[in-house]
Amino acid sequence: MPYWIARKLWKRVPWGLVWVAALWLVEKGRDRVNKNLTQKEKQELINLVTKSRGRPGNLQGRERTRVKNIVGKAARG
Repeated sequence: MPYWIARKLWKRVPWGLVWVAALWLVEKGRDRVNKNLTQKEKQELINLVTKSRGRPGNLQGRERTRVKNIVGKAARG
């Protein structure tokens, strides 16, 4: 799938799905996180997940987009 199509589809992913994927990656998907993310990205994801406490309203729009991007990169590689 071309990158621009995947990116468009990723923007439409519901927050609940992103939240579940982020929690799974932080808790159980450590091998994927370690393989696909830099140390800075790992720490940023943990900080954003902690800050949001499961509610997208606790994050600014840019931060929500950043969580989606980091989760996508961790999951896809």
